[in-house]
Amino acid sequence: MKGIIIKNENGYFSILGKTDKLELCRSRGNLKMKTNLLVGDIVEYDLEIGSNPVITKIYPRKNTLQRPPVANIDQLVLVVAIKNPDINLILLDKMIAIAENNNSIPIICINKFDLSHDYAKKIENLYKKIGYTSILISKFVPESIENLKYNLSDKINAFTGPSGAGKSTILNQLIGKDYFKSQEVSAYTGRGKTTTRHVELVKLNSETYIIDTPGFTCLDTTSLIDAKIDTLFKEFNNYIGLCKFSDCKHLSEPKCAVLDALENNLISKLRYNSYKKILLEIEENKRRLYK
Repeated sequence: MKGIIIKNENGYFSILGKTDKLELCRSRGNLKMKTNLLVGDIVEYDLEIGSNPVITKIYPRKNTLQRPPVANIDQLVLVVAIKNPDINLILLDKMIAIAENNNSIPIICINKFDLSHDYAKKIENLYKKIGYTSILISKFVPESIENLKYNLSDKINAFTGPSGAGKSTILNQLIGKDYFKSQEVSAYTGRGKTTTRHVELVKLNSETYIIDTPGFTCLDTTSLIDAKIDTLFKEFNNYIGLCKFSDCKHLSEPKCAVLDALENNLISKLRYNSYKKILLEIEENKRRLYK
C-alpha cells in the first residue's frame, strides 16, 4: 500500500494511506541502511510482513528541509509578526531565498497586522509587487485565516518563522482546535520561546497537510553556500546577464544592470539591502569552511 509518513516516534512511523487509516510501521533493515526516512516521505508499506506493518519502498523526494528534517514540502509558509516581535525583513528574505533554493513556493504570512495596519500593508505590497503571495493575518479577523486556508489547498505546507510570530496560534485556528502549543512573547526579552518539540504532518482536508517547525531568531544560510544568490531574488532575474561582467555580484561593479535597476527604483532598496547582507554572510561562511 502507498501512504505518507506523518510522524516518526523513535523509529515507528505513522503512515496515512488512501483509506485515511493510520498505520504504525517499521522500516526494513536494508531500506533503513540506505536512507533516513523523513516525515513527508511517500512510501510503500506491507501489512502482511510479520506482526507489524513494514515500509518496503520510499519514492523519490521533491525536496528536503534539514531544520527540521522533513521531505516533499510544496509550500513554505513564512510567518512573521509586524510587531511584538518587530518584523525582521532580512530574516524574512533569508527564508524566501531558502524556499526558492529548495524548490518550495514561499507564502508570506504577515501576522498581527492589527497592531500596525499601515506598515503591514506596505510590507504586503512590497512582496506582492515582486510576485509573491503575501497575506495579512490577525486572530481578530477570521476572514484572514480563511484567505490563508484557501492558499494552502492540496499542498504540503510547512510553517516556519521566528518564535513568537504566532505560527502555532495560526495553525490552531486553521484546524479549529488547540493542537499546537503556543507561547506569548516575553515582556522581558521581547521574543517568544520555542514550544514545538517534534515534527508532525496534520491533515487539514483532502490533500492538504500542514506542519509546524521549531521557531528561531537566526536562520542558518549554510544550505545556500553553493547557490547563485542573485537568482533567488526573483526581481533581479530581468537584469541578470545584462551586466558588463559575467561574474558580477551586483555590489559596486561598473555597468551593473542590477545596480542600474536599483538606482531607477525598479528594485526595492529594502530587498537589495537584504541581498547584500545575505551574500556577505555566505561569503564569510565559505571562507570559514574552506580556509
